[in-house]
Amino acid sequence: MLYAELSRLNSQMLTMQRELEKKNAELERLAYYDTLTGLLNRRAILEKLDEWLRHTHRYHGRLAVAMLDIDHFKLVNDNYGHRVGDRVLADMAGLMRRSVRTTDSLGRYGGEEFLLILPNTDAAGAAIMAERVRAGIEGTPMHDADGCDFQASVSLGVAEYCDGDDEDMLVGRADSALYRAKDSGRNCVVVAACPPAGS
Repeated sequence: MLYAELSRLNSQMLTMQRELEKKNAELERLAYYDTLTGLLNRRAILEKLDEWLRHTHRYHGRLAVAMLDIDHFKLVNDNYGHRVGDRVLADMAGLMRRSVRTTDSLGRYGGEEFLLILPNTDAAGAAIMAERVRAGIEGTPMHDADGCDFQASVSLGVAEYCDGDDEDMLVGRADSALYRAKDSGRNCVVVAACPPAGS
């Protein structure tokens, strides 16, 4: 009788332990991934960038980032509704994921902005990658709630790690390049140069 009771309690404890492990895994996923797009969230992508910056600085390597923004995304929400807007975000995340290398990191930076980290890549290589992402999105129709196609596009700003860069400086240059891309008519890639030495 006592053995049967101990066995039952042991089985319950194992079940509870498995449930706890599942819940912990789900909490960890929520802590690092954006629930809508499945990409790294802002905190996680910035942690990843910090790791790569330290690695690049220490080993004198190459590193580039690209900031991506969906052009006129507010109009997508206004014209087709937020559910379609959410689907556009998720679909574009999938397109971006398929366009980048396995060594690259991609995260949702906020709203309709995304950050792409390109290790061992210079500005020219990053511009090629950014153009591939841009063209892939431009060439893929989105769908409204009735299944009708509409086009969406993105603008990208690219920056390469320069000596002495910290996270804010590198992302800031990519963000400035992104705004220049938007000012240039959108649906394009702009590359930021390193600041002149001594400035």
